Amino acid sequence: MTKNKLGYYFVKEFLKNYLSLLFVFSLIIWITQSVKLLSLIGEQGNSVLTYFIYIFLILPKFFSKLSLIIFFFSLISTINKLDDSNELKILWLSGLKKKTFIKYIIKTSFILILILILIRTFLIPYFNHLSRNLLINSGVGSIAPLIKENNFNNPLKNLTIYVGKKNKLNEIEDIILFESTAETKKTIVAKSGVIITEDNKNLIVLLNGSIQEEKAGKNISILDFDKTTIDMSQYGKKVDQFYKYSEIQIPSLIKIVLNKDKNERLDALSEINDRLITPLFIPSIIVLSFFLIITNKEKVNFFILRGLIFILGISTVIFADILVDFSSKNIKANIFLYIVPFLLFLINLFFLNRLLKNENIKK
Repeated sequence: MTKNKLGYYFVKEFLKNYLSLLFVFSLIIWITQSVKLLSLIGEQGNSVLTYFIYIFLILPKFFSKLSLIIFFFSLISTINKLDDSNELKILWLSGLKKKTFIKYIIKTSFILILILILIRTFLIPYFNHLSRNLLINSGVGSIAPLIKENNFNNPLKNLTIYVGKKNKLNEIEDIILFESTAETKKTIVAKSGVIITEDNKNLIVLLNGSIQEEKAGKNISILDFDKTTIDMSQYGKKVDQFYKYSEIQIPSLIKIVLNKDKNERLDALSEINDRLITPLFIPSIIVLSFFLIITNKEKVNFFILRGLIFILGISTVIFADILVDFSSKNIKANIFLYIVPFLLFLINLFFLNRLLKNENIKK
């Protein structure tokens, strides 16, 4: 019972480090990404409310992306912290065997692996899907920021707008609007106009111009006007209508793997691998980290050892990402990817047991 409590104490300290570091680093990256995504308002015309809901929905994605690397950082940090404060020595002096302790941590890690797999498999794609759905179905907040003077603007689907001049009151001059669909081509030319928002609708009021319209198989019709109002809500917002693989749930990805062509099949399989296989590298990272607790500091330069373990751990995380990415290009790479997490775990465990045996013999 006491030994379990000691193991529980280590797990509790690790989780405190893990969750705090994961939150801080995810928040930093999220804020940075949120600044970049201001283009959703300025360039794509989404409302401020849509922008804030969207950046909130993508926050869990960063927790997922950083989960493995932060796991390694947190584990190393916890071991170093407890070692520097001699708390690990107290664990060993209490009668807790290092081998028993390591087995306990590895077994406990399977709970975290399962949680990560469930989060990455179901929760993250759900939020990613919601965020894409939001952009597809939300209306344009304001079209005025999307229209630049002396420039051909493509703010909405099937519509190109040229404006010679534009002031801060959104009054415009020398306007050309070109609308192109499968059935109709329409050109509207006007000397002046103004962009306004009325009843939550984006409107362009044009003065002194003409409308030239050409329908399939018919002559061009020309209509002059003194004033006309164009409702921009009739034009769809320019946003990708398709869902990325990271926004698709596992059952749909499996259907793609079974039914689609080779390239789509490999891309979908790579996404499945990222969700299910990447967390399986955690046991090998745990074993690698625990090399720090079994080495005789009097015979080994502990500073160099820490650096070496750190480099090997980072390399493992990077290697996992490379393998997942490569699995989208070669079907044989998938087989290699499925073997590597267990192979690395066994190799690290083999050398760890050797060092433990040598340590016991010397004692």
